[in-house]
Amino acid sequence: MQTLPATQTIRKRPRPLTRCKGSQGKQTPPGTAGFIADGFLKHRFLPMYETTSELPAKGKVEPVYLKAVKNLTAYYNIDVINVRDYPYPYNILLSNWDISRQIKTKGRYREIRTVDTDANNIEVAVTETVNTGNTLFYIPLVPLFKALHVGGNPCAPLLLSVCVYLYTKAGVCHYKDDESYICYLYEIIGNWIEDDRDSMDKDDYTQQRAILDEVSFVGDQMKAFLGDETYLVQLQSILQKFEPSNQFGRDCLKLAKETLALWMEFPTANLYQHLASAEDDEDDYYSDGKIKLTDYISFIGETSSCVYDTMMTMLNDDFNERSGVQDFENIIVFNKSQGKYKDVLAYEERVLAIIEDLCDLIPELT
Repeated sequence: MQTLPATQTIRKRPRPLTRCKGSQGKQTPPGTAGFIADGFLKHRFLPMYETTSELPAKGKVEPVYLKAVKNLTAYYNIDVINVRDYPYPYNILLSNWDISRQIKTKGRYREIRTVDTDANNIEVAVTETVNTGNTLFYIPLVPLFKALHVGGNPCAPLLLSVCVYLYTKAGVCHYKDDESYICYLYEIIGNWIEDDRDSMDKDDYTQQRAILDEVSFVGDQMKAFLGDETYLVQLQSILQKFEPSNQFGRDCLKLAKETLALWMEFPTANLYQHLASAEDDEDDYYSDGKIKLTDYISFIGETSSCVYDTMMTMLNDDFNERSGVQDFENIIVFNKSQGKYKDVLAYEERVLAIIEDLCDLIPELT
């Protein structure tokens, strides 16, 4: 899996070193130590907060918030501190801090918000997103194609069925789709190679041209395979007949079973059902808009050549100019009771796990 580099932290300006004071010539006489820590721990320090004229009225916020907190704690099954004895707005701040601490969980980002609605009402909600960790979920098809037509690897049909599910059901885009981001990058690289052909080393040109031609050919061939749901319908019978002979075979079998189970549990689900909004302005698509789902989750030709290295350089330069990432998102409003917790984003999280394992297994086919 390819991971995007994290944004570098801004360094602080260097400060001059402080000179050490000279010796006093004698030691400080010993004294009895007091119970400083004990007295300190008896005090509770509230967060610093400076009120402004924009602060909502207490009567508007506090009753709605405290009622929503009851619904929230019931939903997540947590116990929060009692803040009724604290003055406003400290009680809200303290409650938010405590709730944020308790609803944290691995692989998810959860943020509690209290906002004014368009109807001039207060709304208490938690925004939950799946943490993708700046990962590129690019599934290579060239190794799978070769395994199906040249190597005859018995595990290849299993992984093909997984790819068919991701394409036809989950909605993972193909790099031969005209509006695909990866298609756009391949076209740019192809234009660069042809424009610089006269100045390029002959062997370099021949190598890169051959890679692009192979990627294009395999893409057309595999798109027909991925669109054929017969491989998916027959997956259960394929699983029953398959007998792994090594650990790789067992890993492929496990992944195919997980894919089939996911399809049975979520027969109509796809990756677009809980997608956060992104800019619709076409002029911003490849500039300062968000990194869209189809930009970082896609089928790709291959991931081990000089063409791929060039693509990653282009991609990083582009993504560094974007305003953010289009994540999987679920917003839960707690002004009304929401019952018990429902993992709304479980499907998306499991699909990402399947893609990660698939990307590790496909290169091992050849």
